[in-house]
Amino acid sequence: MPGTGSRRFLLVRARSWMCALPLDEVEETMRPLPVTPVASAPAFVRGVSLVRGTSAPVVSLGALLSGGAAEPCMGGRFVSLRVPEGRLVIEVDEVRGLSSLEADSLEAVPSLLRETAQGHVQRLGTLDGHLLAVLGSSHLLPRDVWDRLTRSEGKELS
Repeated sequence: MPGTGSRRFLLVRARSWMCALPLDEVEETMRPLPVTPVASAPAFVRGVSLVRGTSAPVVSLGALLSGGAAEPCMGGRFVSLRVPEGRLVIEVDEVRGLSSLEADSLEAVPSLLRETAQGHVQRLGTLDGHLLAVLGSSHLLPRDVWDRLTRSEGKELS
């Protein structure tokens, strides 16, 4: 049974990053769906996909955290997240499962990493001897990018 200072997370791998997504922000995991590219999107945004009847931006988590272009993961997975603007889909290489993490085992992000990760990484920890980045889904796609994607599609994404 998790301790009082623990939270449940969905563990995913994106390129060399092992990441923890707060379980209360996760809607579902799924096979990758068709993605329509959007010309005005930054390199880490693959485009827009239709998920359960609504448009959702698709972010390559590996490209977001590691830099570089968003290329489809071969054999990857989509993770649908609830964010204030609606639904956001992240593409990951692998879904590893669920885990409870103790709050006191997570550290603040060092200032250099905080600057380079642009606020995407909220806390750091370790899991089985590997660095673990704890992400907050509301920080994965900046509001100005969400607005640009909305304008490109000609309708609200939700």
